Amino acid sequence: MAENAKVKSPEERIAELEVELAAAQRTVDVLIARLERAGTTPPTQAELFDAAVRLGHVLEERTREAEAARAEFRALRANLDQIVRQRTRALAESEAQLRAKNVDLEKQWRIKQDFVSIAAHELRTPLTSIVGYLDLFSEGRFGELPALMERPMQSVRRNAHRLFRLVDDMLAVSRIDQGRVVLRHGPVDLGEVVRDVVTELLPLARARNQTVETHIEPVETIDGDHDKLHQITVNLLSNAIRYTPESGEITIAVDEAPRDRYAGGWARLRVRDNGIGMTEEERARIFDPFLHPRPVKHHTSAGPDSAGLGLYIARGLIELHGGLITVDSQPDVFTEFTVLLPFKQPSPRATPEPTSVRSP
Repeated sequence: MAENAKVKSPEERIAELEVELAAAQRTVDVLIARLERAGTTPPTQAELFDAAVRLGHVLEERTREAEAARAEFRALRANLDQIVRQRTRALAESEAQLRAKNVDLEKQWRIKQDFVSIAAHELRTPLTSIVGYLDLFSEGRFGELPALMERPMQSVRRNAHRLFRLVDDMLAVSRIDQGRVVLRHGPVDLGEVVRDVVTELLPLARARNQTVETHIEPVETIDGDHDKLHQITVNLLSNAIRYTPESGEITIAVDEAPRDRYAGGWARLRVRDNGIGMTEEERARIFDPFLHPRPVKHHTSAGPDSAGLGLYIARGLIELHGGLITVDSQPDVFTEFTVLLPFKQPSPRATPEPTSVRSP
């Protein structure tokens, strides 16, 4: 069908016309040669003139078609050049607009970071005094509280501590984003850090009837910041407690990462829970700041508090130690965070037997 025929370009059309002209000329030459070889009566002058006229008409028609095709080709090329120039100008304008937007976004980001940092610092000072006095009241340093005041005082104290932790998280994020975190390096026993964190957070897990099981193998000491490694572990275990249902199970383990998979020597920390889990899309965003990928119904004021900053802070501190963190999860089945921290000077040794401690 004609409608299905391929549309030919001007160059292809010109080439075809030139081929046709050459073929017509060859045909005339062949006919004249045959007449001469046959010895027939040569054509009269009128016949030759008539044939020449017909050939001239054919050549003239083909020439007009060729000129028309060339003109069309020149028009298309001029139009294409104009389109290219227009697109180039448009791209240059878009690039300039994007650069201007990037400059504006960077300026807004700096303003936001400065505001968060200043606000957190300003809030921390009065909160320190408020939390301190509330602790003293609760401890009876100013005399015994009336029975009716005990429960309200505990609620006020708990929420004051919660606000204090959130302000601390905001300060930590600000320092990480601005590159102002300073690590105080020293030899750190990662297993000891984990034991301290489990002891610290175990009451929260028990309040939710959760089981926290530890598997700690002796590993080489890490050259790192003890307080920052403690904060990393607190954030990971708090996250597991927060998103594990009542009567759930949490496992935290320390060992040396297999050297056949992780060359160079790495201490490995794993925190696993059988909570609500995450989808692949949620895992891709889990370390973004101010993000709660899990449904709101899973948040509780009774557990560890979060503004969606804990995992972001943990990743930042881990990367400052030259390590990395990954997450594996399956919805409604489990979530496991794996942290790898490099040994300063790894040395080969026999793999010890793991020890297990299970909370009552």
